[in-house]
Amino acid sequence: MGKNKKVEQNKLIVVEFKVSMHCNACERTVAKAISKCKGVEKFITDMNQHMVVVTGRIDPKKVLKKLEKKTGKKVEILSNKDQESNSESDRLVIIPPFPFENDCCIETEDLMMFSDENPNACSIM
Repeated sequence: MGKNKKVEQNKLIVVEFKVSMHCNACERTVAKAISKCKGVEKFITDMNQHMVVVTGRIDPKKVLKKLEKKTGKKVEILSNKDQESNSESDRLVIIPPFPFENDCCIETEDLMMFSDENPNACSIM
């Protein structure tokens, strides 16, 4: 039973909360409360839609209670998603490298500059 709890805590979870935010001060209060929650990796607040999206290894109910306690506002869970490692957004995409250009077309004399005054000087063109 203890192992299941640890496995659940290691999952990356995305939770959307509905929080009443009317001004920038409300948004800052919500952001401050969320940032102090243990396990939160990333969060996005949207004052216009009264929504907060929290990503991390968190317990949504604990974050809900902490938000209600710290902000004094009514908080609801809109959606709760477990982020799978096989989701399309996390898949590895391999892009082939760009072909190398042949240097035979470029004269090296144009790229180098030599100064008789100081042969060890660096010159940038």
